[in-house]
Amino acid sequence: MANTQHGMLVAFGEFLSQYGLIDRLMDVPIAQKTRTFRPQTKLVEFLAGIMSGIEYLQDLNQGARPMVKDPVVACAWGQSGFARFSGVSRTLDICDGETVNAVGQAIDEFSRPFIATAVHDLLRRGVALIYDFDLTGQAVSLISTTYSEAAFGWMNDSVKLGYQLARVCLSPDGGDRLWLAGFHHLGNTVSAACLQELVAAAEVQTGVRPRRRPELMQHRIDAQRTNIERARPLLEQHRT
Repeated sequence: MANTQHGMLVAFGEFLSQYGLIDRLMDVPIAQKTRTFRPQTKLVEFLAGIMSGIEYLQDLNQGARPMVKDPVVACAWGQSGFARFSGVSRTLDICDGETVNAVGQAIDEFSRPFIATAVHDLLRRGVALIYDFDLTGQAVSLISTTYSEAAFGWMNDSVKLGYQLARVCLSPDGGDRLWLAGFHHLGNTVSAACLQELVAAAEVQTGVRPRRRPELMQHRIDAQRTNIERARPLLEQHRT
């Protein structure tokens, strides 16, 4: 048995492999030739790096406890080894819309049974589904010119250059969060502009769409019409 400094990361890899996410990611289309490692391997490596908490891509090789140099992690994530961070960077740079959509679909397929189980349990017990909506700023360097479509916006109590990440999660019984969807936006995006897309995404992921209650809207419309009719004589009197 080999020793590792990445015990939790090994557990994550075993879990994701057991439930098929690694295999799904290894099938996504990436228009790049295979040299030492398949391009999909570098995509899996990138996910492992994110879950290990890297701040910069170079931390894969040059961090305090470099994940790439730990063969136990690679084995747990179903790989013979991991590439250098520069190779991961080139693979990520070549990924196109088709790749991104395929990755999103793979994650949705992996997440679906867990979401369905949580939703079924809540509905079975007659507990309301509670969604948390969040808009988190992702700042970049103020002098950077390489981040496309970055914009100045309110992030962490100050104006910074970067992006906004709009996310929605399900909070079963106020406990652990079950993330449903996320969208990347310009840094000057405000929360109100994201609400509609987050609500729609939450309903798609959970398969639960609450009744819209159009009769309540009609009641409000009728009330406003009544108020207008009551105010009409006053308006006519003011005009004369």
